[in-house]
Amino acid sequence: MDNITFNSTKELYKRLLPALKCKTKLLKKSGFGYINEINIWNALRNNKWQKTYGLELCDMVDDILNTNPIFFNNYYHNLNNEINIENDLPRLK
Repeated sequence: MDNITFNSTKELYKRLLPALKCKTKLLKKSGFGYINEINIWNALRNNKWQKTYGLELCDMVDDILNTNPIFFNNYYHNLNNEINIENDLPRLK
């Protein structure tokens, strides 16, 4: 079997987009409609895939489709909390 190589993160994202869209639809049906493809991508990229070596495309698709929705929910809310903390800081003169 031929090895698939990607020249950029954007290229890898495009290759995984069908799985990301599928997971987004599943999340929407489960009541997590506010989580989108970018949230799923960033959650896995920053918390799971970054620490993994020798990752294969099939493993990434498996992670996308089989990761518990609570994982993505927690990532989404933690991300928003970080943003809100920055926005809630008082303005100094």
